[in-house]
Amino acid sequence: MNNVNRTIIQTDMQASIDAIKANLCDTEDLIIKKIQIENNEGIGILYLGSIADPTDLLTKLVALPEVKKQLEIRAKNRVGSIEEAVEELITGCTIFLLENATEALSVDTVSVNTRSVTEPDSEVTIKGPHDGFNESLGNNIALIRFHCPSSRLKVEFKKLGSYTKNTIAILSIQGIVNDKILQEVHNRISTVPFEEILDVNYLEEWLTDNKFTIFPLMETSERPDRVTGALLEGRVVIMLNAVPGALIVPFVFFQSLQVSEDYYWPYYISSILRLIRLFCVFVTLFLPAFYIATVTYHHEFLPTSFLMSMVQGREPVPYPTIIEVLMMEGIFEILREAGIRLPRQVGSAVSIVGGLVLGQAAVQAGIVSPATVILVAFTGICSFTLPATSTAYAIRFLRFLVILLAGALGYVGLMAGTIFLFTHLTSLRSFGVPYLSPLAPFNLFDSTDTFIRRPLPLNKKRPSLFRTKDLIRFRKK
Repeated sequence: MNNVNRTIIQTDMQASIDAIKANLCDTEDLIIKKIQIENNEGIGILYLGSIADPTDLLTKLVALPEVKKQLEIRAKNRVGSIEEAVEELITGCTIFLLENATEALSVDTVSVNTRSVTEPDSEVTIKGPHDGFNESLGNNIALIRFHCPSSRLKVEFKKLGSYTKNTIAILSIQGIVNDKILQEVHNRISTVPFEEILDVNYLEEWLTDNKFTIFPLMETSERPDRVTGALLEGRVVIMLNAVPGALIVPFVFFQSLQVSEDYYWPYYISSILRLIRLFCVFVTLFLPAFYIATVTYHHEFLPTSFLMSMVQGREPVPYPTIIEVLMMEGIFEILREAGIRLPRQVGSAVSIVGGLVLGQAAVQAGIVSPATVILVAFTGICSFTLPATSTAYAIRFLRFLVILLAGALGYVGLMAGTIFLFTHLTSLRSFGVPYLSPLAPFNLFDSTDTFIRRPLPLNKKRPSLFRTKDLIRFRKK
């Protein structure tokens, strides 16, 4: 640890106590106790009562002979400076100052009430484990070790910020992870100057390869089984204290369509579900724009009977088709957001009832046509099938840009938007890994476990796109 500009622990115990109090701005939740041990030697005990509870430890220590020796056995580490002592205190440790000593002892006594282990609401599954992360970093790492009992699982801790002292854990499996990717993660984290790291998404904005793209270049998850699967693929996991989630890097687009539950169902069921999600991505992004371009500019592609039916439905509507669709899509997004922000008991009811009432009333009032209501409802339902929330938001918002292009230029605008989108996706990288892998650049073997789920007996190699050291998942005995 860097000792530049640090104040060493003094042999005068009271002077060290005063220095620690000053460093903590005389906070009133700093508890200071003094006890006498053998040979009338004094020990100063300091801890923050709001985050630490050493009561049981002190009770046991006082009852034991050779208290000083017992302390040295139980100590988390030795502290040589006032600043180090303060860093230990704010993480829930108890500091023991010894008379006539230039070092203090730190014992982990953190005591914070956290949520019990429950399934995350944003990643619900039918089959498989139902545990999820909570706000305790130690508990979250324990869950990963529970799912991945490997001696090669390596956990590295870093601290960020000069005020907040956030603890970051970097997890990887040695022998699988690519050393260059792991080192790149360390290098980027060491350059983060931001103080208020309150969530892993704060880190994501600093660590991402491209800060100006709407697409997420890092995966977030609250499920330990999904994080374990990522580690076994050779990826790196970043976790933050007091945050019930993890960042996973590198990350490619098609992983947005995959869930850990894919491997808990038979491969043919999982393959069909993946194809359905891929279909829903195209529906969400392109169907409203295709509808507008066809109705506005390219009537000749529609059957006459279907065209006449649409014309009759649109007869009382005073707006152009693009205005009609944009209005309904905007209302749908407002209803969706209202359903999320309202209390859980009424949120779903309001969004469903609100959609039905507004849609029916809008058709009867001649504001929108029935075909537009059906289109927007179907598009909205398809958008709910996307597992990755960040990617779903990106696709939903890009849908409006594609709608505007199709409304202005018809099929030409639709094709221009499609070309621009795929060009942008192809240019993206996540820690050096092409974002559209394994489609661009194309890799036949990896693609057979991307768009469909490869049967496990054939899944004997790890994805090559993460440049893992050991590509073989299992070897025949």
